[in-house]
Amino acid sequence: MSSVTEKDWKVIIGLKASLLSSACEAIFQRIEQISSTRKGREHESYLALWKLINKEDDVIAEMFNDLKRSNAVLKVAALKRHGVLTDDQLALFSLGPVDLCCL
Repeated sequence: MSSVTEKDWKVIIGLKASLLSSACEAIFQRIEQISSTRKGREHESYLALWKLINKEDDVIAEMFNDLKRSNAVLKVAALKRHGVLTDDQLALFSLGPVDLCCL
């Protein structure tokens, strides 16, 4: 896979912090939901939190770890697939139709 254009790379880098923040906030909301209903089922809630954190850690890694120009299209696809990248944010990219087909 070829690397993205300089313009698209700047868009990705410019969005990275807010996208990571959004992804983490969504995880915190799920954590709060589990935590708020733990009374009387503390161990079950603990196990649910452990499972959630492990699953979401893999998702965060898929979207953000080792971000570089050569894998940026795959990272953008993962961000879109996991609902972190909005359609408005996606519209900021100049990726071609072939690249966008997988998003």
